[in-house]
Amino acid sequence: MFQNWKWISFGVGVLVGAVGASLLSSRPTFIRDSASTVLSHGLQAKRKVQGWAAAGRENLEDLVAEADQKLQDRQAQASAKE
Repeated sequence: MFQNWKWISFGVGVLVGAVGASLLSSRPTFIRDSASTVLSHGLQAKRKVQGWAAAGRENLEDLVAEADQKLQDRQAQASAKE
């Protein structure tokens, strides 16, 4: 059953790609302008998400460093008590 869906979705993808390529090759100005606008918004969203991911990664690294420092402090206290 899933094999049929795989081929159907592949065929739909090829059809959509062919239609899109033929529309862009005829180069109507409004389609080209619309496509570039959509792509620019997509790139803007991508860069915003990358910024959020970088900030999140930095915050996570800070949190791990703090946790590691606390662990080292506890181990030092434990060894000082012995």
